[in-house]
Amino acid sequence: MILLRIRGALASGAIALAVSGCASIAPDSSFAEVSALVEARTGAAPGWARTDEDRAALSASVDSLLEARVGMDEAVAIAFLNSPAIQSDLEELGIARAAFLSAVLPPNPVIEVVRAARGNELEVKVSVSLLELLFWPQRARAGEARMDAARADAARRLAEAAADVRIAYVDYVAARQALDLYEQAESAGEAARLAAQAIYAAGNIARVDLDRQRQFAARMTAERMRAEGRIGPAFERLTAVLGLDGQQAAALQTLSRLPAPPNRMIDADRVAEEAVSDSFPVAVAEARLREVASRRGIRNVEALLGDVELIGEFERQGRWSEAYGLGFTLPLDLGASGRLRAGAEFRQAWQQLQQARLESLTASRSAAMRAEAARELALFHRDVSLRISADVFDGVVRDFNAMQIGMFELLQARRDRVEAGRDYVQAVAEYWQARADLERHVRLADIETSSDPSRRQETPANAPSPATHDRAHQHEGHVH
Repeated sequence: MILLRIRGALASGAIALAVSGCASIAPDSSFAEVSALVEARTGAAPGWARTDEDRAALSASVDSLLEARVGMDEAVAIAFLNSPAIQSDLEELGIARAAFLSAVLPPNPVIEVVRAARGNELEVKVSVSLLELLFWPQRARAGEARMDAARADAARRLAEAAADVRIAYVDYVAARQALDLYEQAESAGEAARLAAQAIYAAGNIARVDLDRQRQFAARMTAERMRAEGRIGPAFERLTAVLGLDGQQAAALQTLSRLPAPPNRMIDADRVAEEAVSDSFPVAVAEARLREVASRRGIRNVEALLGDVELIGEFERQGRWSEAYGLGFTLPLDLGASGRLRAGAEFRQAWQQLQQARLESLTASRSAAMRAEAARELALFHRDVSLRISADVFDGVVRDFNAMQIGMFELLQARRDRVEAGRDYVQAVAEYWQARADLERHVRLADIETSSDPSRRQETPANAPSPATHDRAHQHEGHVH
């Protein structure tokens, strides 16, 4: 009632604006928009646990995913439903929504009521920021831009989290695959050592040949121990990014080995084009520039007048008396520093947008180049190095059994076979890690192209024939 008496027609207009402003606040669709963006980028939709019912539903979904073997895509899905870090990032949307509501609603009036200790005197003072009221539409636009930035930043965080999950997953599976490789090598080395011991006892090989075999067996044991030492830390990192507790971690079953890279090439230029047009960091920078632009006019006026208040005072001494006024501060520099600040903030936001576009372009292109180089190397090891090492080893074993070569040549062939398997496992892991890094910028599955025959690796003249191709593939990462 006091506000109506002070404002008159102005109060009626303000109340009408407030009602229309409240009515125009749509239901919060921020999470649905972010979820759609993230699913298009990562292939998985995040879940946001805002209630006990939400938490129970997400937990049930995680348990269901853990019942089967978990691949990279399933690992991302689990993290999106279960990771406390991701849930914390999603809460930024709630914080941004609260700031948005404050921006689109009218400014709050300040009411002061003073009653004298004696007598019947009562003083009521009501004030409201006139500038905030006049620039209410601009504040609302700035709030909308800030909300857009929050949505884009949430999507960026989730895309980064998905990449981190994939990299942790690859680290763990590659560590297990390397351990499997060296366990096979250790078993083969120990069996060969025992055989060499028997042959030496029969006087058919020299002591140095036995010692070489013992040295190889010891080296394979050391490599197995080193590979075994990587398993625990890699598993702990994976369970952390997935947000798994002890019971859930015990139920986790990953792939036994990483899949081979696809034959499709990665076009770095096309990746860069898609990344710039669909970049989350660029979307954040664009929204922040709109926010700064929306606030620039407000800042310039505030720099000149400071805070302008419309004041109404009522005092009762037997009867009510009224007084109205206007209060403002006048900066001594006549607003020069404030206008300078507003201009600098706008130019800064514009330059940050240009930098975001540049970084999106160069980072996505370089990530695509790394992924393509890793893909070609992995396929080369699979199609050439492994097959050649398999054929060489088979030939050396035949010659050794025919007593045409000695133990040293056999050991060297076995060592080369182990190194070929290790190189292949490392190359495959590097590809999937580089791909995960690339998908911080763009969903690669949407833009992959068929392999260009002109860029395929030529097969050396001494490579095995196509008839041996299937046999060689059966030995990927294995030692015999």
